[in-house]
Amino acid sequence: MKRKIDFILILTTCLFVGVLSVSFFLLPDKELSEKENRKLAGRPTFTLSSLLSGEYTQKLGEYYADQFPMRDSFVCLKAYAELAMGKGENNGIIQTADQHLIPRAEKVNQEALQKNITALSVFTEASPAPVYILPLPRPVDVFADQLPAWYPTGEATAFYEQLETLCQQENLNFPTLFPSLCESGAYYHTDHHYTTDGAYLSYRLLAKPLGFTAYEQSDFEIQTVSTSFQGTSMRASGFYLAPKDTITLYRYKQDDDYQITAGDETLTLTGFYDFSKLETTDQYAVFLGGNHARVDITLPEAEPRSKLLLIRDSFADCLAPFLARHFDLTLIDLRYYKENVQQITIEETFDAVLIYQCITEFDEPNHFSYLTIPYAKEK
Repeated sequence: MKRKIDFILILTTCLFVGVLSVSFFLLPDKELSEKENRKLAGRPTFTLSSLLSGEYTQKLGEYYADQFPMRDSFVCLKAYAELAMGKGENNGIIQTADQHLIPRAEKVNQEALQKNITALSVFTEASPAPVYILPLPRPVDVFADQLPAWYPTGEATAFYEQLETLCQQENLNFPTLFPSLCESGAYYHTDHHYTTDGAYLSYRLLAKPLGFTAYEQSDFEIQTVSTSFQGTSMRASGFYLAPKDTITLYRYKQDDDYQITAGDETLTLTGFYDFSKLETTDQYAVFLGGNHARVDITLPEAEPRSKLLLIRDSFADCLAPFLARHFDLTLIDLRYYKENVQQITIEETFDAVLIYQCITEFDEPNHFSYLTIPYAKEK
């Protein structure tokens, strides 16, 4: 009986491996992984020099890994196997009891943090307009009370406290809005961004330091445009069974009257939104159409308005429609902008400058150095 069971097990294993092997050669290669939102490796071209250097075998391994049959299913299976074994995470993404997917906090790069604060101090001192600095929480900060007991939450808290202390030492304007945003819990389950509700809360919190009166929630038409959003945390983790998120927009009657340009190009949007992005894997790009180095938002034929320079990351994409009711906006993303930002403050007149970025950018090497010198690094 035992030999019969062993034979069946061996036969099943051989059939399984055989089917996968045949499928690998019969199925066409895929160019894109929709789940991971990235290009997959293609079959490398063989040359003797690439073989001798080891480049060919490396690329061949990447090709086999990316084109493996039923790859998404195996990635998902592996992720949930990690949970079943009690690890509580996969690929550095923790899944909480209510299925929030939370990237682990990286250890703070102390040297980069200090250099960035020094760069911000130099920029602020030279700026003709007042500069306000608002670091935005990560999911690990917002959902600290949901993290497993084994997770060292103290390091996350220490990052913000250290950043606040450094900014105070340099006499930088540092509105203490971070704790309020943490308490809101208004972040997606499967993505590192806050929801549009979180952006609205941030808008209300900014009213006092920036000197405007915020509109009430009832002054907007809240419109649900997607119930199938799955963000970067889901793609990185392999937890493909996590509940899908909902994307909402805060629309208002005048939001179609704005002129929005990215560099020299006038963006073709409906209000502030590119609805075609809802048909892609990157649904968050519905806000302003995704990443741009520089975006200018103005209201043609309106009375002269205050101007705000927003040095930002992608969190500001869904904040811009709120602030545009009060300011003409210039949005600069330091990850892509290749010119001297300080020169903008000299050549153009702004009433205020807002540094509005996730706290992770503050210890990114050289990130704020490019406020005062031309962009000189590849990303």
